[in-house]
Amino acid sequence: MKPRPSSLALATLLALVAGPVSAQDSETTLRNQTSTREAARFLLTPIGARTVGLAGAVTASRGDVEGVLWNPASVAAVERSSAYFHAANDFGTSTQVLGFLGRWSSVRLGLAFYHFDMGSIEARDAANQDLGTIDLDDGALILTAGYGLSADVDLGLNYKLLRLSSACSGECEAYGGSSVGHVFDLGVVADIPAAPGLALGAVLRNLGPGINFGGGSTSDPMPARLRVGASLDAMRAFLPDERRFGVVIQADIQQTVSEFDDLEGYLGAEASLRGILYVRGGYAWTAAGRRGPALGIGLRYDRLLFDLGRAFDDFSGFDSDSPFQLSLAFRF
Repeated sequence: MKPRPSSLALATLLALVAGPVSAQDSETTLRNQTSTREAARFLLTPIGARTVGLAGAVTASRGDVEGVLWNPASVAAVERSSAYFHAANDFGTSTQVLGFLGRWSSVRLGLAFYHFDMGSIEARDAANQDLGTIDLDDGALILTAGYGLSADVDLGLNYKLLRLSSACSGECEAYGGSSVGHVFDLGVVADIPAAPGLALGAVLRNLGPGINFGGGSTSDPMPARLRVGASLDAMRAFLPDERRFGVVIQADIQQTVSEFDDLEGYLGAEASLRGILYVRGGYAWTAAGRRGPALGIGLRYDRLLFDLGRAFDDFSGFDSDSPFQLSLAFRF
């Protein structure tokens, strides 16, 4: 008889297949089971160096190419067509996003490929015998549309074609396989004419049917989130004639759509010099070990955008080698 995996190993595998943010996060998932186990949790992974430098407070950003990943309405105000690349190394996982965003009048259209590699885990049975190695690999193809409804209001839509897959080398073939899913993001960002410098944003992320992984009888729901935020351009609000320096303060709150007991908060600030050099910082109050500060820097020179971001959450300190975020963009 073929040995069966232990219940802990199976639970860990199922949590990993659902796409958690990190190995430590999967342990948190096992200790704090919710009423549902979400699929494709890699879509919640912190990605984008500016976003991470602001601790995730980006829902009300305008003209930000990273909005493809967080609020598609943010891309409607991007001034030039852009090619971009994001890379992250987060506690043994590796994430890359490669994409292009085109500008046509008041419309922005984009295509991006999102790759999330969790590496390999060992599968063992109840007697702690080695069953082989399981490789976990997820991805998404993202189609983005942003539209400037008016001078003050931008709308955005994402469609994401998801692929979740696992492959086993050894005696754990039963846990290999792949599944396909579909989700949407709907977003809006608006300037408030009565309050110069103030913008509000909202996005519904990862809306879609669940995924049935491995031919089981039930489907796991998508990690649907409602996120709202505000952005204050302090210089525009209080010193409208200042051109050398800029200060932007942003705040978000996020709520799981299916469960209303896990409100999360994000706060970030960005200071800039002549629109070239940017310094960022923030703090996140989140679940699953993502609570903590963040720092980032950015450079805008001619057509090139370069950003670095670093989070310091419950799993890492200032002396840790990970995680890091790198973002590059070239504007045509």
